[in-house]
Amino acid sequence: MINRFRGALCASLFFCGSAFATEPLVGLAWTTSQELTEIANLRGSVRYVARGIAFVTAQEQNVGGFEVLCIDQAAVGDRYFIADHLSLPLPAGVELVFDGGGEWVLLRVPEGRLGSLYGATHFLWPLPDNYSINGWLGNSERAPKALQTVSPAVASLIAGADAARLQADVEALALKDPALGSVEGNIRSRFAVHPEFLESTQYIQSQLSAALGAEAVELHPFSIGAQRVVSYASRRGNQAAAPVDTMTHNVIGTLAGTDPGAGYYIICAHYDATGVRSAGGWAWDSDPAPGADDNASGVALVLESARLLAGQRFPWSIRFIAWSGEELGLLGSQAYADIAADRDDNILGVLNFDMIGFNNLKQRLELVTNPGSRWLVDEMSAVAERYSIELAVDVLEDGGARLSDHAPFWARGYDGILGIENYLPTDATTYGVREGMYQVNSQYHSVVDVPDSINWALVRSTTQLAVATLAQYGLGEGQPNLAVFTGDLRGDRNDDLRVRVSNIGLSTVAAGFRVRVSHCAADSSGCEVIYDAEDSEELVPGSGADLSIPWQRFGEMVFLIEVDPGDQVAEASEEDNRAFQRVRLVPQAKTVVFPNPFQPGSDDFLRFSGVPLKAQVRIFAPSGELLWQAAEDNALQRRMGARANEVLWRGVNRTGANDFSASLVGNGVYVYTIHSREGELLVRDKVAVVR
Repeated sequence: MINRFRGALCASLFFCGSAFATEPLVGLAWTTSQELTEIANLRGSVRYVARGIAFVTAQEQNVGGFEVLCIDQAAVGDRYFIADHLSLPLPAGVELVFDGGGEWVLLRVPEGRLGSLYGATHFLWPLPDNYSINGWLGNSERAPKALQTVSPAVASLIAGADAARLQADVEALALKDPALGSVEGNIRSRFAVHPEFLESTQYIQSQLSAALGAEAVELHPFSIGAQRVVSYASRRGNQAAAPVDTMTHNVIGTLAGTDPGAGYYIICAHYDATGVRSAGGWAWDSDPAPGADDNASGVALVLESARLLAGQRFPWSIRFIAWSGEELGLLGSQAYADIAADRDDNILGVLNFDMIGFNNLKQRLELVTNPGSRWLVDEMSAVAERYSIELAVDVLEDGGARLSDHAPFWARGYDGILGIENYLPTDATTYGVREGMYQVNSQYHSVVDVPDSINWALVRSTTQLAVATLAQYGLGEGQPNLAVFTGDLRGDRNDDLRVRVSNIGLSTVAAGFRVRVSHCAADSSGCEVIYDAEDSEELVPGSGADLSIPWQRFGEMVFLIEVDPGDQVAEASEEDNRAFQRVRLVPQAKTVVFPNPFQPGSDDFLRFSGVPLKAQVRIFAPSGELLWQAAEDNALQRRMGARANEVLWRGVNRTGANDFSASLVGNGVYVYTIHSREGELLVRDKVAVVR
């Protein structure tokens, strides 16, 4: 493992004005997954996690005993961004909030100043409103590599990876006429809003259609803000014209599985490009952006993977996706990940590839992972060795790695990896450069990133790795491997528990498997079994089964998850058959009001949990007078620590004041109502207030 976190410098530690003017952003130190879980359970929203620091929106008095690394007070309209490749000085008004050891920074940007910031950094990622900690919750040891055997079928399949086809794909994406080569006037632009970009969209669509069938391919359209383009493209002092057409598309091809409910894997790469680092400047509307390595090489892998896997059938599906808008801030993958999370897609794993062909010093690939996705890179490393793929695989465990399209999936709690020639490609201090295995990519983000510099054997080997990783689950030979990971237990939409059990082995668990879940004390002791049952369904390789466990209890809890506790299934490894997990369960299917009776001053809040989006909660006195009201998405609620689908009441009569300065109500029985965003009465009930 390569540890890239080299310490952090707090750039601002201050409060301003009233403590309750806006919600402070607080950076808290953490070292263990248990500490991170405790941070997530504080009264506040987790906004971002990097190694050693978690940013939450919370008042300082609500952060417990955690070391505070940074506190920043934003004004109304300010926004926070993670930035890489920062160039100083910063534009006027932009504040450096936190320095992540020289590799990333957190910036606060006033309203209207975002455009000026593109001149200081090439990559900006807005801090999410909510950031999943699942990817940071640790991993278990995986099955020893020697316990699985080589499958002639997998070996034969990956032998068909064709370097000539990969080269043809890259040249078709980077050059107007591949027969003429990389000469002036023949180099394409794949900047996401350039008029030529549509030709690349259509090429990818046609190649996926040829492999999977036209009916299996779709375009996912989305618009890019014109001002974002102007600000980005003018970062080197050029005057950039506003684009006429800001519509762009993700291209999605699906290899359907035999079981529609089994979920899907994603093999993906971004296909837009930029020339913003070109010597002498770059104009988006007139200069080329060939992006041969970044990232036609990754797209070629996606297309060749679709061709090779198209003849196979798995219970689960595979989606082959080419993202647009990556260079402008991961826009395409962000849009898709948001939709997938909102509809609760069962994404089994994301294999994202970005820049896989420039290195000519060594056949080498870095697999970038967060702790929760480590099982996936361990499987890929084992595959490379098992099938003697000519590729040295180095693992970089860096849950803060943001510079590609895996990041939005991490933010949403999905497992995913990034395959890249070197993370970061222009950083001379990285492990690969220091060890003489990689030279800094001088063509990165420039008009000279052309096919002539691509190592086709490296692109082919990386493609073989991607294909073999998924093909092994259908064609491989070996034992099953039941596994549960920290993060696999969560509340479901029916207010019960849902636990994921995975089979990351190479054969089917045909006779069923037993699962046991225990509720434990806060220190993980005194565990009491709440579920112990046999699941009779088969669990095929590479799949995961979601089991529902009746529970209907809420709050912060610790559970022990065990699969095959009696060792009835012969497995490649039993090291990953149990995991502890701390979760905070909030009702989803119904509204729960607690504590009731409520003691203002003693109890922090009366919590309305399970409140629909944008619903209104109102409190009435026994006389019928309206005393207090708040909406589910109210800004003051967020500052008090309310999470999604939650409203908090401090027991105040808020007339003419805010929730922090108003007086508390007296003893009595109060009526509350909850209305939907459309005004429909959902709940009318009573709560007792005792002082």
